[in-house]
Amino acid sequence: MQGSGDNSEDFKLDEDGYVQVFTDGACSSNGKNGARAGLGVFWGEGHPLNISKPVSGRATNNCGEIQAATEAIRTAVDNGITKLAINTDSKFLINSVTKWISGWKRKGWKLASGEPVKNEKDFKELDSIQNKIDIKWIYVEAHRGIHGNEMADQLAKAGAAMYNK
Repeated sequence: MQGSGDNSEDFKLDEDGYVQVFTDGACSSNGKNGARAGLGVFWGEGHPLNISKPVSGRATNNCGEIQAATEAIRTAVDNGITKLAINTDSKFLINSVTKWISGWKRKGWKLASGEPVKNEKDFKELDSIQNKIDIKWIYVEAHRGIHGNEMADQLAKAGAAMYNK
């Protein structure tokens, strides 16, 4: 089952049966005092599961990206989705999840340099839920007119406007 009703109307599927979702993080004044970060999850036009909210914890763009993907996965699991395609413009997120996270876990959440992983809390949360579902990570270029990415960006920016530290 892909959701609460007829799956073809609830979610957009790709040719392999993966539900399509776009995620994004946004941060104004990233890396500076007064930074405000948000996350956006876009399932489709007017979809009731679209999400726009401020990040929890550190206000950075990367925290927004990680938390947006975590929200998408959690929402998918809660709605009975078993195959999810996460479209993101964050190569950092994709590389972290597909290449680096297993090494970080082996090294006690340390980078190759011995420094701690900056977003350890967010990555641990993402890692704890990602194995509950089949995920395909898809890189999409930012600000190239890809509708789902543009909408996720708008939701993330709206979420950043709600950020209160």
